Amino acid sequence: MIKTVLLGIVLLVVGLLVYEHGCRISDDQVRAHMRTQLDAMRRYDSAPLCDAMADDFRVRSVEHTRGAPQRIDAGREEACTNLRDGLAVFETLSQRTSGLLGLDIAVEITRIEILPGGRRARVEATSTARIADRLIWRTRAKGELSRTLWRIRDHGGESQTWSYIQ
Repeated sequence: MIKTVLLGIVLLVVGLLVYEHGCRISDDQVRAHMRTQLDAMRRYDSAPLCDAMADDFRVRSVEHTRGAPQRIDAGREEACTNLRDGLAVFETLSQRTSGLLGLDIAVEITRIEILPGGRRARVEATSTARIADRLIWRTRAKGELSRTLWRIRDHGGESQTWSYIQ
């Protein structure tokens, strides 16, 4: 009886430690997640990008083009649809030109802040997109990531995008 109780306590403690470890987020995990997301964009694969969006995902952005700045506030479904449609356009362009006009995206992480408790991180990044060495857009974004059971989720954030397409 005592062995069973002790075994139960040990399993409970080990289970709690494993769960706690599976919910902590680190600087390295944030960087690995961002690399994975960037690789998906370069493959024009929106599925892993949309899958990483949390249920409460919300992005608030300001897009600067030739006209007045446009404000966009999108939830998970709308953001995923926009992402899917945009990547499909760039993939078609790349395929029709045999890769000559492929989208070249670069991301520079400028700041990672692990929040108290270690389960969430605030990330600031600047990304650029080019086609044939011509700058198409530049985005500065601040977002929040979390980790639950070994899975990183994107909760959205704020961004500003400058479009240089004439």
